[in-house]
Amino acid sequence: MMRCINQQECILEECKASHKMEKSYVDHILKAGRSIPGQSLTNDPEQRYEFEKAPEITNLREGIEFIFIKLTEEETYPQILELVGSNIPIMEITQNILFQAFDRGVINPDLMMLLAEPTAYMIMALAERADIDYRIYQGEEEEEAAENAATGYSQQENRLNEYKKTNQIPQGALPKEIVEQIATIETPEEESLMARPEPSLLEG
Repeated sequence: MMRCINQQECILEECKASHKMEKSYVDHILKAGRSIPGQSLTNDPEQRYEFEKAPEITNLREGIEFIFIKLTEEETYPQILELVGSNIPIMEITQNILFQAFDRGVINPDLMMLLAEPTAYMIMALAERADIDYRIYQGEEEEEAAENAATGYSQQENRLNEYKKTNQIPQGALPKEIVEQIATIETPEEESLMARPEPSLLEG
């Protein structure tokens, strides 16, 4: 049974178990702003952390629409493509974005997990639209080189790998309207991709 100090740590441990997440990334998040054990018992009840409050969004479709709007904002879109073009795995970017949404009280832990696959599809599709090669997760090349790509994959990883081969988002994975918008979205100018990254991908 999983034992963790606070809700944030529980979610990160669950993500780590469900996806291929960089240990350094997990360690960084756990150290950044981590509460002292028992701190929540002495905090003012009126001054709770955002993720301790009721989430703004609990519906999957609304969550997908929220993430899509954030991904395609004028400042965020070039940053996402720059990260992908820098060979940062899709799932690492996805986890970062969703954790920020959870940490800010936008989504709850359950929705955070449900949004992982749709968010990955959106980022992959945007990268395809911009003709940028990408990795889905850390160690992908090594597994392919060892011809172990089909061994030990979760169903989610198999679906994401299938999309990479076919460029066909599974039916029902994303709302039809979002798929259509991705197909017609304008790619940022090359100069925009060189813009300085902001500290957060979910500002605003």
